[in-house]
Amino acid sequence: MTRLLNNLSRTGDDPGARFKGSAHIMSGVALLGIAALCFIACSAASDAWNAAFRVAWLTLTSVALLLLANLSRLPAQLTVRRTFLLVSMVVAQLLIMTGECALKGVIPGYNEQGQMLLWFPYALAPTVLAVMIGRRLGAFTALCCTILGVALFPTDTGTGIILNYCAVSFVTGTVCALVSGRVHKREQILRAGFVASAIAFASVYLLLGLGGAGSDAEIALRGFSGGEFNVGGFAVELAVTVGINFVLAALVGGMMPALERLFNISTPITWLEWADMNHPLLRKLQIVAPGTFHHSLVVQRLSEAGAEAIGADVTRAGVCGLYHDIGKIANPQYFAENIADQNNTPHAELTPEASARIITGHVTEGVELAHAHGLNKRIVNVIREHHGVSTAYFFYRKALDHYEEEKAKFEEGLIDTCPEEVDKSIFTYKGPIPQTRESGIVSMADAVESATRSLQHPTEDDIRNMISGIFKGRILDGHLQDCGLTLGEIEKLKESFFATIRTMHHSRIAYPKPKTDDATTAVIELRKAEPKPEA
Repeated sequence: MTRLLNNLSRTGDDPGARFKGSAHIMSGVALLGIAALCFIACSAASDAWNAAFRVAWLTLTSVALLLLANLSRLPAQLTVRRTFLLVSMVVAQLLIMTGECALKGVIPGYNEQGQMLLWFPYALAPTVLAVMIGRRLGAFTALCCTILGVALFPTDTGTGIILNYCAVSFVTGTVCALVSGRVHKREQILRAGFVASAIAFASVYLLLGLGGAGSDAEIALRGFSGGEFNVGGFAVELAVTVGINFVLAALVGGMMPALERLFNISTPITWLEWADMNHPLLRKLQIVAPGTFHHSLVVQRLSEAGAEAIGADVTRAGVCGLYHDIGKIANPQYFAENIADQNNTPHAELTPEASARIITGHVTEGVELAHAHGLNKRIVNVIREHHGVSTAYFFYRKALDHYEEEKAKFEEGLIDTCPEEVDKSIFTYKGPIPQTRESGIVSMADAVESATRSLQHPTEDDIRNMISGIFKGRILDGHLQDCGLTLGEIEKLKESFFATIRTMHHSRIAYPKPKTDDATTAVIELRKAEPKPEA
């Protein structure tokens, strides 16, 4: 299955990918799903005319749903993998529903159509899509399951039951999608199961029980027997409804890691797991490069504050800031934040070109480490983009100075060989420049933290001027032109960074030394005057 999905998505299918040139593949996946539903619907049909009606219903409603999706711009959130997930979960939910319908009359006591409405897995597909992609797609999935599910009922199902199904399915699925969106703990998925139980049970009883009368209520629910309320039947149906939805929620929570890996989608839960300081990369960074680790913690805090200020994804920005410099694990001793004595730097024994290759190489090393540990492609992109196409200026300037000195010697006849001109590409990061807002935020947080670290006892004006100068230089260089940050958001970032850096550079009051009274002083003097015992 993983190999099939990789073949379907050769251009890369990360969570932030947009709808680009894969319309024919996504349409093919949707057609496969419709064909599967048509096969299931025909198996439940009583004759050829009934089968034709079901196929026509599925085809026409699928076209209507695709048009609605395009009008609401949902394809912009879809990729090949996401489309495959959407279609497979809709088919799975409706297949379970069809199986439950087939059990009618097989399980003792499971004969009433109202019980089918109680025990359908309304929240399965909407919850999975809401957790893994977002609330909007989860709500759309609820609508798909509701409309397409109409064609899968047994032939003898009454119109009233089908209409009630539509109401219960859409309400339950939509509410569960809203509740499940952006969960940060896997236990929260269980909450969606209980919500589904409560909504489905209450809706069915209101529609079939309280809304029914006499014989209609009798064939609908065991909670209403002979037109009267039956406590035993009510309790049994409530327990079974809660149990089914709880098991489905637990199943979804357990399947989530496998679904994330299979469909290459990272949920907020996974992003929080990557922020765990016990992650192997972060633990190694703490041990071999403590200075870089502290720098990364500050960049994480700056990135989170900046993302919150402009309405970007706080968790993703923070995690990306935490991992942006993991490539320094390879050669930590060559980076300033890990060098205790700046007068005794290992770069003194290297040429500027060799030093530049080590410094700029931490990006390549970081990308390789991120791939090796299965980090999200967004994190990999931030590692690759956080320096853009900037220059390791310190070593570039050092190389230029050395070239000018050697050239002057050559012109004066002190040496015979004319030095080669400095190749700027050796000192330049390969880029690209930041392509997303989170990447732009981390890039600027990294630059601001590195620059303000050099300030000694800075005033607020010093900090503000330093931050403004960094942003101005990056804007003029075109570093932020592709990341989608507006001028208004850049101003908010500057203020956010200023507020955070200012608190980090706060000064403490000087605590007075404790004074000793005269009696204590006399005792101290007497002890000093005591003769020392002879050896």
